[in-house]
Amino acid sequence: MLDNLILSLNTVTPVLILTVLGMVLKKVKLLPDSFYSAADKYVFDIALPCMIFLQVAGADMTSGGDLMKLPIFTVVMLLITCTVFSILTHLIVRDPARVGASVQSMFRSNASILGVVFITNIYAGTAESDAALAGYAITMPFVILMYNVLSVVVLTIFMPTAEGEEKQKINIGKILINTAKNPLIIAVVLGLPFMIFGWELPTIFNTSLGYLSDSTTALALISLGAGFSFSALKGNITLASVTSIVKIVIHPIIGVAAAYLCGFRGNELLITFIIFGTPAAVSSYIMAKNMKSDHELAGQILLLSTLLCILTIFFGVFLMKTVGWI
Repeated sequence: MLDNLILSLNTVTPVLILTVLGMVLKKVKLLPDSFYSAADKYVFDIALPCMIFLQVAGADMTSGGDLMKLPIFTVVMLLITCTVFSILTHLIVRDPARVGASVQSMFRSNASILGVVFITNIYAGTAESDAALAGYAITMPFVILMYNVLSVVVLTIFMPTAEGEEKQKINIGKILINTAKNPLIIAVVLGLPFMIFGWELPTIFNTSLGYLSDSTTALALISLGAGFSFSALKGNITLASVTSIVKIVIHPIIGVAAAYLCGFRGNELLITFIIFGTPAAVSSYIMAKNMKSDHELAGQILLLSTLLCILTIFFGVFLMKTVGWI
């Protein structure tokens, strides 16, 4: 029991420390505000794709078990939960802009950034780490694809229109083009031949990409902390709170329970928990703003779910470890 408690603390404490560091750095104005937006762009466009590429390229085809079973499960579950959340939220919240922002934040998570952090912390120094990261690297491309497609569909369906204005139609071609241009998807596609054929990247490139990959976690978490503003939680606090609870409590319970009933165990359950239980994604706010949704509400959900996930991730890992699921 004590070992599981220490493991859970070791999982979330480094995340908390770096996030608080970002808040402090922003507060004392040690770095200009432009640094954090530039850091976000650097992480998403360069560092994180390098990390994903190395994970996919270095993945052992035999270490991840049935490689396609978990990706198929996550795609189906995301489609189901997105549909259910859309229907229920639409029945309760009448403002389309708020419905779109809420629903997107319920199913879309920050797993692409925080996933590697949690897996590495949980399996620090063990052989399980490589297998877990391999399964994660193979599953995430499908998750990212679903996040982008479902977000555009949801925000288009619930896009507010002025009186007399024709409702915007869903452009499937545009969705596919934007998804194909996603740096993380490109990284996966480039890494697949190395994984499938067992190619090895030359040492000079492997080392260089490794340096870029290593910068991902610290910069992402510091920038995340710098984006915190407790005053920004004012306003739609009730809807933001309910949505955040659905995102980091209800959604992972549904996802992990369904995965367990489908026969997943160990690393697969951990990956499922991370995908469904990490907080709302930063891109949720960006997409809400660009598609006429309630971006202020999306920002509030992002801040609140990120703050509260420190507790939910801790208890989730502790409980799953205690009952022997991971």
